[in-house]
Amino acid sequence: MNAMILAAGRPPRLGALGQATPKILVEVGGEPVLARQIRYLKDGGIEHIVLNAHHLADQVESFVANHPQAADIEVVVEPKLLGTAGGVRNALARLGDDPFVVLYGDVVIDEPIEAVCETQRRAGGLATITVYESGEIEGKGTVQIAGDGAVEAFHEKAVSYAAGQAYVNAGMYIVDPRLLADLPAGVASDFGHDVFPAALARGERIAVHVLATPVIDIGTPAALEFIRGSLG
Repeated sequence: MNAMILAAGRPPRLGALGQATPKILVEVGGEPVLARQIRYLKDGGIEHIVLNAHHLADQVESFVANHPQAADIEVVVEPKLLGTAGGVRNALARLGDDPFVVLYGDVVIDEPIEAVCETQRRAGGLATITVYESGEIEGKGTVQIAGDGAVEAFHEKAVSYAAGQAYVNAGMYIVDPRLLADLPAGVASDFGHDVFPAALARGERIAVHVLATPVIDIGTPAALEFIRGSLG
């Protein structure tokens, strides 16, 4: 199985640190988050990894070139940002014909990949998304789950959704390439805002895998400080 790490976005919330360092190369637990993502994917049986780069792309390319598993990693530089789905569409030819993993570069997740793949195999459909339950949803994409375990609706980055807990998009998917094949190349688009809602409107099934623990987003200074403290 192949995978794509989404690593092209600019990190404005990280301030001066984000201006000098790509978010994917910010250190957590004594190593760049990209090193952690690569290890996580490789430990999960991923054979080939593609990642996109834009902001300070030369630093990302240099890191990958010097990585011990550089032969299994490919960097696709985006001259302009294409969004989450547009970035994957731009690299689709490098990801093969079978379902593949999409992993956001700014989340730390520990769920075994095989468990998510098993959900995809059982459910079928064009995608499986991971979610976690949380009461902290401001600025996050949330998901309504139907009784059969499939997605019923998406609420992308809403200020509020409902009282109590909600299911938050965790930033890892299993994607069948057919989901993106008809997207125009080179055009910006987003999974949560564009691609997934459009698939639901067509009657496509998108399965849900609920994670046992929340995911940590390193995109803010507070979250970054928290994870640095928790990982030592």
